[in-house]
Amino acid sequence: SEEVHSILLGKRNVLFGIDILRKIANHPDLLQEAAWNADILDKARLLPAEKSGKLAQLMSILQEWRREGRKVLLFCQTRQMLDLVESFVKLHFYNEFTTLRMDGMTAVQHRSTMVDRFNADPTIFIFFLTTRVGGLGVNLTGADRVVIVDPDWNPSTDQQARERSWRLGQDKPVLIYRLIAEGTVEEK
Repeated sequence: SEEVHSILLGKRNVLFGIDILRKIANHPDLLQEAAWNADILDKARLLPAEKSGKLAQLMSILQEWRREGRKVLLFCQTRQMLDLVESFVKLHFYNEFTTLRMDGMTAVQHRSTMVDRFNADPTIFIFFLTTRVGGLGVNLTGADRVVIVDPDWNPSTDQQARERSWRLGQDKPVLIYRLIAEGTVEEK
């Protein structure tokens, strides 16, 4: 590709290439810009889950957790991937439950209200978050399942994200899942 050629010539940073490989591991169609001009539910229709082992597995896990009455923190590294995952979940489950979302675009003054709402409201099934969203007061002890869909290159970022459910006040066992595509740059 032109991108690989420019990296080999030293015109682009090698991290640019690694980012492309990471996107392919999450869902190969993330590289198709045309699909990203659609609204969020159209993205899910345009980019089938079957092309991504992670998304197919995630839908299966979420169905089981929903039956079990679990509360889930779902982390993605980027807003683009969080958009895609959120759209797949809403399309797959037909908006049959309440969700919340917090990312870098969420106003700081609304964050503590969202956290309190998630922790107190048993009808909220999933809280969608980016791994880097944080700050004081993001203690999500209402969750008993955490899934990191696309792990960060920096393990401490993922660790900080997953520990949001292990704060003081947590009275349930919490299981953590990291989705890593076998044989990809993520695994390495």
